Amino acid sequence: MTTEEIKSKLHSPKSADRRRAAKEIGKLKRIDLAEDLYHAYLKETKDNRTWETQVAMILALGQLEYKNALTEIDKIIKANNPHDMITYAAAQTYVRLNRQSLSDASPVLELLQFGGLSVVNGCLKPLGYDKMLPDENQIKELIRLCWDLHQHKDRIGNEGGFSDPRYGIAAACAGWDRQLTKDFLEHCLATANGDTPLEYVSENSLKGKYVKLR
Repeated sequence: MTTEEIKSKLHSPKSADRRRAAKEIGKLKRIDLAEDLYHAYLKETKDNRTWETQVAMILALGQLEYKNALTEIDKIIKANNPHDMITYAAAQTYVRLNRQSLSDASPVLELLQFGGLSVVNGCLKPLGYDKMLPDENQIKELIRLCWDLHQHKDRIGNEGGFSDPRYGIAAACAGWDRQLTKDFLEHCLATANGDTPLEYVSENSLKGKYVKLR
């Protein structure tokens, strides 16, 4: 799409068009359209029915590293809704807006300390999707905090409805020191409870192989 076509869809009366424009802006990293996207997002938040479009816009703002969005993202994180896709997307964007580099997992560690299921699930995704490479100390702390996330209090009793939040970190382990990750990945496999995506990334990470993520 041309710039004008993207802008036209971003301001379309159809939510599907606005969602498509947001995804295009994020995928192409159209930093020149970041402000337009942000203002479109602020307008979008007035309609609770368009949560899917809001999710696409939040994720795109993170891909663009548009730090002016942090105030709005912070509000969502502080609300900490445990079962909410907007919160899940906001946690991913929070990490991308606050990290100093792909070696800095401090925003992930911060959110793991208090996050409900949506925050925890979301904050771990950039580790895998962005192939983040934290230092040894951060890797050890991430693994410690994530070891039993399959038993997160917001997930117990809802295993059929919520995927295992360890998916993101298990995928990231493909690029980390195997001596640090082997026990964790084997534990993920032993406790996956039929979660096929977690099993898939864990098996490949044990081989040191990154895979295309869902």
